[in-house]
Amino acid sequence: MVRKRENKGLELAIKGNVRQLSSKEFEVASGNSCNVYKVRWERKRWTCTCPDFLRSHRKCKHIYAVCYFLTLRDVQAGVRKLGDKQKCPYCEKSDMVIKNGYSESRSGLQQRYYCKRCKRGFTIATGFEGMHGQALAILLSLDLYYRGLSLRQISEHLKAVYGITVSHGTIYGWIKRYVAIVNQYISRIGMKASDRWHADDTVVRVKGKHFRLWGILDNETRFLIASHISAKRDAKEAHMLLEKGLQKSKNKPLEIVTDSAPEYAKAISERFRNSDPLIHVQAAISTPLSNNKMERFFRTLKQRYKTVNGFYSHENAMTFIEGFRTYYNFVRGHRSLNGLTPAQALGLVDKKLSWLDLINKSVNVKG
Repeated sequence: MVRKRENKGLELAIKGNVRQLSSKEFEVASGNSCNVYKVRWERKRWTCTCPDFLRSHRKCKHIYAVCYFLTLRDVQAGVRKLGDKQKCPYCEKSDMVIKNGYSESRSGLQQRYYCKRCKRGFTIATGFEGMHGQALAILLSLDLYYRGLSLRQISEHLKAVYGITVSHGTIYGWIKRYVAIVNQYISRIGMKASDRWHADDTVVRVKGKHFRLWGILDNETRFLIASHISAKRDAKEAHMLLEKGLQKSKNKPLEIVTDSAPEYAKAISERFRNSDPLIHVQAAISTPLSNNKMERFFRTLKQRYKTVNGFYSHENAMTFIEGFRTYYNFVRGHRSLNGLTPAQALGLVDKKLSWLDLINKSVNVKG
C-alpha cells in the first residue's frame, strides 16, 4: 500500500499537480478529480487535508507528491549551480574568475576558467562534458528511473514538462553511462560492516528466462554490501556472493543469516573452513532471528522491477542492479534509519547524496 501511494504521488508530481503556496504549504490537485488538498509542514512532519491522511495519519499520495516535487526542484537547482562562477583552486576565491573558452578532453569539451588574480587557467570536471547541455535531462532520467518510471514515461515527461525531445533509447544510454561512472567510484570506497550479515536470493527474468539475483545486506545499517546475477542457483554462486561481500567489507562477519537452502550451508562451510569460526543462522519465519531485512529489500526492489518487467540482456540486468544499489545505499532515505541513507548510517558520507553529488565526486576523485 505504501509503495502504491508513492507511485501515485510521483505521478502527481511529474504531471505538475503540485503548487507551492509558501515554504511550508502546498496545494495538490488529486489526479483527474477536481479535489485540491493542502499539504503543510507542521510539528516536524507533513500533514494533508485529504480523507486518507485524516483517517490513517500516514503519508498519503499528496504528501509523497510534495516530497517528489521538492526532489525534482533540488535536481534543477543543482544543475543551475553547474553554471555558477567557479572558485579558483589556487586562491580559492571566485570574484576574479572568468570563463575562458573550452578545451578538448577524452570525455568531450570542458569549460575553461581563468583567474585574473593568480593569472592561471583551470578546468572543473562536472561529469557532463560533451553532453550538449543536457545535464538536467540526464539527472532527471537517473532519478525518475530508479524511483519507478519506465524509460518511455521519462521520455514523455521530459517532452511535456521541459520541452526536451529525447528517445527512450538515448535515456537508457545515459543511465548506462552514468551508472558505470558512479559505480567505479563507489567500488573504491572501503567500508566496515556490522558483525551480522543477511544473504538471500530471488528470481528475475533475463531474456525470458529465470535468473537468480543474489544479495548481502548489513544488519545494522541496511547497506547492500554486494549483489550479482546468475543463471543457476548453486553453492558456487553462493560462494561468489560471499567473496564479493568480503572484498567490499574491511571486516569478516561473525554471523551470516540465510534461509534453509543447502547452497548457503555448503558455500559458507567451504569458504570459512580454515578461518575463524563463523555462526551460520538458517532462519525460519517462526524463529526470533529471521531474514526479514533481506526479504524486505527484495520486496522494495521487486516493486521497481515491475516497471521493467524483465531484462533483455545480462548487461541490461547488471546496469539496473548496480544503479539500484547506488540509489538504495546513497540516495534513498529509510524510515527504519530515521530518514538516513544506509551510507550515512554506516558513516561513509555525512549527508544524503543526490545523483549530481555522486557524479561530481566520481569525476573529480584522484587516482
